[in-house]
Amino acid sequence: MGYPTKKYMTGVEGAHRRAVYKAMGFTDEDLSRPLIAVVNSWGEVCPGHYGLNMLTAKVKEGVWQSGATPVEFGVISQCGTLTLGLDGIRYDLSTREVMSFEIETIVNSQMFDGIVFMTACDKVVPGMLIAAARLNLPSIVVCAGTMATGELDGVSFSLSDLDEQVMGSYPAGKITAQQIRRMEDQACPSWGACPLMGTANTMQCLAEALGMCLPGTSTMLSTSSEILRAAKHAGNKIAELVEKDIRARDVMTRDAMDNMIMMMMALGGSTNSVVHILSLAKELGYDDTITLDYISEISRRTPCLVNVKPNGPYHQTDFEKCGGMPVVMNELRGSLHTDVLTVSGQTLADNLDAEEPHTIDRNVVYSVDNPISVDGGIAVLRGNLAPGGAILRQSARYRENLAHTGPARVFDCQEDALEALAQGKINRGDVMVVRFEGPKGGPGMPDIYAVQASVCGMGLDKDVAVITDARFSGFARGFGVCQMTPEAAGGGPLAYLRDGDMIAIDVTNRSINALDESIFTTRQPAPNPKDAKEYRGILSLYKKYGGPANQGARLD
Repeated sequence: MGYPTKKYMTGVEGAHRRAVYKAMGFTDEDLSRPLIAVVNSWGEVCPGHYGLNMLTAKVKEGVWQSGATPVEFGVISQCGTLTLGLDGIRYDLSTREVMSFEIETIVNSQMFDGIVFMTACDKVVPGMLIAAARLNLPSIVVCAGTMATGELDGVSFSLSDLDEQVMGSYPAGKITAQQIRRMEDQACPSWGACPLMGTANTMQCLAEALGMCLPGTSTMLSTSSEILRAAKHAGNKIAELVEKDIRARDVMTRDAMDNMIMMMMALGGSTNSVVHILSLAKELGYDDTITLDYISEISRRTPCLVNVKPNGPYHQTDFEKCGGMPVVMNELRGSLHTDVLTVSGQTLADNLDAEEPHTIDRNVVYSVDNPISVDGGIAVLRGNLAPGGAILRQSARYRENLAHTGPARVFDCQEDALEALAQGKINRGDVMVVRFEGPKGGPGMPDIYAVQASVCGMGLDKDVAVITDARFSGFARGFGVCQMTPEAAGGGPLAYLRDGDMIAIDVTNRSINALDESIFTTRQPAPNPKDAKEYRGILSLYKKYGGPANQGARLD
């Protein structure tokens, strides 16, 4: 929509609007300039966002410095890790929808010339990108950066390592409560996005790959002076984007989306990034060509290059020391669309040409000539259990064993699956099936990372597979297939499974099947036990209108 302030803030007709702003101390001079919305997701509920007030102050300085007027407003932030394994995790994905609706509403009702999006974690980054696409004003994304890496007794670790100890090793008697407490105090040594290639850092990196962040800014250390200077520069740049009328959709083109998908594969990024890319593609009108099949095609021809947890032993802070996103994009330069425009006002090629050389640790960032794997970090599987597609993060799997065949252990919610693990009822070779946790069935398509973290913590990660119509956290490793479509709540294939049915997963051939196909014709699908439960608010909307995972799990 957009309301240029030069038209609506001037003259007698603009008196009412100027009076409203003057109540907050804005002057005639302030209101004669372009008005820039600074959308701040700061809060005290999430360490990723906790430092954003400092960055926002620097952005506003940069906006003032460049002759525009910043107008800040706050939006929600969230940390999905707080409710792992609990009912509240059902609200995690809905944050993305609430975020985009909230920003759309405020911007369209309050009049702005441009937008700076202050962001960090999981669903907030894609929510803001969707809002940028919907509003199509000059826009720029400022990421909160990466948390410092925890360290204990000379060993680096992060929150995901603590999770596996708490959910698996401690119940099994492999670690003491005192050792857990020591890890707890060191797991998150600063604010910022947890320092692994979880969903938060994946999406920050992909915002840069899309061209919506200034070059090199998505992996900066959250506590660095460098990120403060970058935030001020972003404030300068948004004024330039407004002056040149470079809008969000001028940057988020079809070719830029291709770059985003290729970089997702090179990073070995979070499986959540798939539903976010598909949702953004739908918002931009590219959903006719950006499909799971297309993502699978890109996966087959894009090497995985970044050896950061949970894919390898290194951390996001090590990736930043190597030069971050520009280094990986230079590795894939021959495959990327480098003529695309970015929020720097320059093309991707110009940005990469301007980068200074970095010393690259090839244990952290591999080369195209010697990749971690010749195909991408995420594989799209299909078969009679997922005719609409399913996702596996093969970069977080063990490359020497990309197949698993075993008997199903079927659970109608993640709570039952966790209880079975706690009681020692899961055997090596089993395929844990966690169903009725999709967009409508969950409702809300919760993250069931707690199940995989427990499997890994108990030392079963090489021998037990987990398959689900829910999502996995970007922290997750092990043999996990998620986002299986169609979901069980809609009568999808998972609803037909019973304990003991043999399931074969073959990542190399991108397949997932029940070996006895007669189950789909001789059985009735199991009912969702949550159908009788009444849900209110956003979860009731997901129960009614939650779209399929292979179309972005949007509220349709």
